[in-house]
Amino acid sequence: MDGVLYLGDSPLEGAAKAVNQLREMGKKLTFSTNNSTLSRKMYVRKLAGMGINSRESEIVTSAYATAVYFKEKHPNAKIYAVGEEGLKEELRLAGFKLLSDRESGSATHVVVGLDRKINYRKLTAALRALLSGAELVATNPDDRYPTENGLAPGAGAMIGALTRSSGKKVRVVIGKPSPYMVRLSLKLMGSTADQTAIVGDRLDTDVRVGNRLGLTTILVLTGVASEDDLKRVRGTDMEPDFVIRSLMDLVVGHG
Repeated sequence: MDGVLYLGDSPLEGAAKAVNQLREMGKKLTFSTNNSTLSRKMYVRKLAGMGINSRESEIVTSAYATAVYFKEKHPNAKIYAVGEEGLKEELRLAGFKLLSDRESGSATHVVVGLDRKINYRKLTAALRALLSGAELVATNPDDRYPTENGLAPGAGAMIGALTRSSGKKVRVVIGKPSPYMVRLSLKLMGSTADQTAIVGDRLDTDVRVGNRLGLTTILVLTGVASEDDLKRVRGTDMEPDFVIRSLMDLVVGHG
């Protein structure tokens, strides 16, 4: 969604029209994002405010996918979360009680996502959990993400602070380019990789995971990646099948 449908809180021109036309063409859609700051319910409201109608069942965020992962793999986990309300809401909805800063030393897992209110207190509580034996799980590895005012630090900045201070590595990455979130999207759509295209603005996450799983990969130049970046990835697993300038290019000629 970030860099494809909108930048920050500003919708990209033609995005809503393109989504509506894709629906008219009978396409199944999943709105996917590595951004863990909002829950699926919050994203439904955000998209609606931009003229894009969606259902919770069509939205797959790294926060939701992280909650699904823990429910499947670690149902009894004690979690200390570094992230915003969307991440915490999805974990709570999955049945997890999140630990407070004071309780962090008893955590079995530290979950880290983008937190635009990161502070020393949160980092210290997470560090204590990691030094006490907790495993580190990242919602996504994004070093930066696009906003209406330019690029801003992503979840990778929080992860870097904790891996460097604790000496521990990330045990699991949920978001792209990890395949977990995309496989979850395919399952929810009832689709297969060879029937599906992934449209994204990043070469290192969206295109890379799409190529690895056998999806058709479409890079849109409204977010992070530029034409200059394309030259550097030729012949690699980050080279997209198609490049478009905006989402409207997908539906030009329709209707």
